[in-house]
Amino acid sequence: MSWKSWVTQICFVSLLIIKASYSVEFEISVPREPQLAIVGQYVVLDCSFPVGKAWDLDNSVITWQRGLEVIHSFYHGQDQLDRQSSHYTNRTSLYHSEMKRGNASLRLDRTNLGDKGDYTCSVSTLLGSKTKTFALKLAAYYPEPHLKFTASPRDVELLLTSQGGYPRPSVHWLDDNGDDVTNNTVTNISEDTQGLYTVFSTLNLQGQFNETITFVLKNKALGQEIRREITLHSANERSSVEKGRISGDNKKRWTILVPIVTFVLLLFVLLINHHLSRKHHQAHKSSQTPFNVLYNGEEDKTFRNI
Repeated sequence: MSWKSWVTQICFVSLLIIKASYSVEFEISVPREPQLAIVGQYVVLDCSFPVGKAWDLDNSVITWQRGLEVIHSFYHGQDQLDRQSSHYTNRTSLYHSEMKRGNASLRLDRTNLGDKGDYTCSVSTLLGSKTKTFALKLAAYYPEPHLKFTASPRDVELLLTSQGGYPRPSVHWLDDNGDDVTNNTVTNISEDTQGLYTVFSTLNLQGQFNETITFVLKNKALGQEIRREITLHSANERSSVEKGRISGDNKKRWTILVPIVTFVLLLFVLLINHHLSRKHHQAHKSSQTPFNVLYNGEEDKTFRNI
């Protein structure tokens, strides 16, 4: 074999190797499952790409879109935001120092329910171009429920309220035996101007009571569970409160004292006293008997009786 043939074969093999190194399919990586963001917090939308030895910042283009909306663009070595949707103004950024390692992720700040939808990451470099889409979902935790009750000699009405969560929760009430008594309750869920939900759930109990009722609110999107126990006593016993629990970690008891017998007797005495002395002085005591309710060791002033 002549030296010319030998050189020709080496060049041919070298060209095949070079071509093979560039013929590998250019691929980018995004989440396979919908990504979840918490309302009001920031979220990083993941997107990565191969760089190889041919990486060149000035010849790379990264674009994020939601449908036809341009969220963020990068080319000519810098951010290009002239066509950015006003919905995302001052809320987006890329990780410039990480681009040389193939990071095209987008940081989205101060998320809101208007951000949910399908997001598309597009990357173009000297190695190739690729576009992929994935979903972004939003959720918000429900805060600690607020308890309010109204009591009379005949019944007690319990109202629990929690405001500012998303998506719609499931609400249940359980009796002492763990049986579901939700059918005996009235639950209203309203939506505010931001799209967040407020829960109003009411349970009415009649007659004598000496039992524990459990209120359960679940936000499946976040795996959140709020479980509250409300203990009712028909006797004159002092209320007690134990440590609270959210998402199954702690347990809180609200204990309500319902002094029906005392209420009736006091009302009778006051009526007689008022009748005998109304010409001489006015009564200085109300016909209402305050409930002794403790919440985290302090008396709760928001409760009242009739």
